[in-house]
Amino acid sequence: MKKALLLFSFLLLLAGLSAQEPIVIFEEQFDGGIPSEWEIGPGEPAGAVWQWSPDGRANTGQVNGMAVNALFWGMLGAIESPSVSNGCAMYNSDIYDGGGTGVGQGMFPGTHSGTLTSPSIDCSGYEFVSLKMNQYARANASAVSTVFEVSTDGGATWNDFPINPNVVGNGSTPRNNVLLVDISEVAGNQPDVKLRFTWRGRYYFWLIDDVQLIETPANNLSVGDFFYAPASYAQPISQILTDTMGFSADISNRGREAQTNVTLRATITNSDNDIVFRDSIVLPELAAFTYDSTVVIANQFIPDMLVQGNYTLRYEVYSLDAPDDFAPVDNSASAPFIVTETLFSMDDGAGISGVRPDTGGDYKMGNYYRISPVSPNVVATNAIFSCGRSAADGPLTGEQVTLLLYKVKDNVDANFDNFTGSDDSDLEVVGFQSHEFPSTYAPNTYVDISVDLLNIDAEPSVQLEAGGRYFIVVSYEGTANNIFAGNDRSFKYFQISTIVFTSEWFLGGFGSDRAAVARLEIALPVDTDEALLPESSLAVFPNPASDRVNVALDLDHQQDAMVILADINGKIVMMQEYQNVQKENFSYDISHLPAGMYMVRIGTLNGISTKKFVVAR
Repeated sequence: MKKALLLFSFLLLLAGLSAQEPIVIFEEQFDGGIPSEWEIGPGEPAGAVWQWSPDGRANTGQVNGMAVNALFWGMLGAIESPSVSNGCAMYNSDIYDGGGTGVGQGMFPGTHSGTLTSPSIDCSGYEFVSLKMNQYARANASAVSTVFEVSTDGGATWNDFPINPNVVGNGSTPRNNVLLVDISEVAGNQPDVKLRFTWRGRYYFWLIDDVQLIETPANNLSVGDFFYAPASYAQPISQILTDTMGFSADISNRGREAQTNVTLRATITNSDNDIVFRDSIVLPELAAFTYDSTVVIANQFIPDMLVQGNYTLRYEVYSLDAPDDFAPVDNSASAPFIVTETLFSMDDGAGISGVRPDTGGDYKMGNYYRISPVSPNVVATNAIFSCGRSAADGPLTGEQVTLLLYKVKDNVDANFDNFTGSDDSDLEVVGFQSHEFPSTYAPNTYVDISVDLLNIDAEPSVQLEAGGRYFIVVSYEGTANNIFAGNDRSFKYFQISTIVFTSEWFLGGFGSDRAAVARLEIALPVDTDEALLPESSLAVFPNPASDRVNVALDLDHQQDAMVILADINGKIVMMQEYQNVQKENFSYDISHLPAGMYMVRIGTLNGISTKKFVVAR
């Protein structure tokens, strides 16, 4: 245990940059245990209390003097706090409910509550006071399970400071999360300040360490929620070119001084860290204690030149006049997205868990995807989903679910303002398939399941319309309605993404930070029944070609056109959109392509034309 009262502040130079070192009013590292001057509440039920974790993990704990393993810790790592080697404080709801045996099989099944209260702390002489601590929390309840309160009258009354709004429904903080909460309005200049940490919920845990009260820093900018610019995490190369991206983020000035010339910058980089887009906005001033102010960057990004691969969206906030920010770690936030060959996906496949409506009964859950208005002729070939069932509810073997591909009717506004959510009247079923779970599918595995889609004539693949809007959903009905649909919390979508149907359609799903595992695969068919352009509309030469191939267009009037190079199996290797073209010649580099048969396809609103050519080496 270490407590410190510092009467001065100083600057720490690190790698040529200055960073603020705060005045520490109080500190607790839980070195070797929870100190006796900290009050551990009796718990509800009695005995379900805060404990000490010697290694910063919540994989085990003591219940009535016996060591009990946590059911759902698995391979999770320890809290990443500076003093993790000497232990931390822990509330472990998992061991109380499960007892290391099964859900509800422990000594204290159900919801738990427990408090951990600090000794009195003298904050006299400090007008601005903040809590700073490391935490690692995961919770299952729909309401926030981690509660932080402050008292200035010996614990007679308490003031709640809401924290961890996203740590609900299987959500968690990162293991290296640093919580910083300004409590000046209550604790400033107070001689008797107490802190209380309360767990209230069923599953999983809350680890806290290196609890400090510090003087609120002067300069402390941060990025909060931000607009996830792509329409979905994964988009096929044939679709992303018209996904115009806008940029905005919530920024805060958590410091005690106003910040001037505050810059919000958005950047998109590829896997080689090359910048493919960057823009920013400068605010003349951001007042002290301004929280979650939404700032919009004016320019948008048209991703018409992106190629298949991995990309990163990054937001940064900084002051041009005060580079010594207190916590640079929260001055930026980033998220990945990918351009694929054929896959639409809202999730990245990491951290999949399960969710189902609290209301019970039959439900549908899936995702919303848009086809580019200048898309080539594409078909939906298959859907991918995941799900699980609690072991207490029995095996999945023999259960059956139905996958449905809906087209949103053209009468529905672009913003869905006139969408009839009470039924399917604004939707048209264009594809379907059923899936029966085999005996080899274990509960709670959430593995990917791929099913081939059929059109309404029960034929393979479903024709998709250029500019069409689609829901791909999994229907859980009858005895299958207690199955948990796979979902992921990697990104926050502030546009329509995941959708749910119970008694009506909810276009917000289970919240902006939940994405259903409901992916859609598309393909570019070699043959098509689309209207054909005249033979003279397209010429390809030389043929065979080696290093470059030339494409000549001869259209009957100026119009927008899409030129696609694909292999004989329909895999797109190049795509480019052109506006207002009629008689044009284009040349493309094919030196990187393997020898073989390829095709060039031109698509316009009037039809398509396809020519084959050979790459010779």
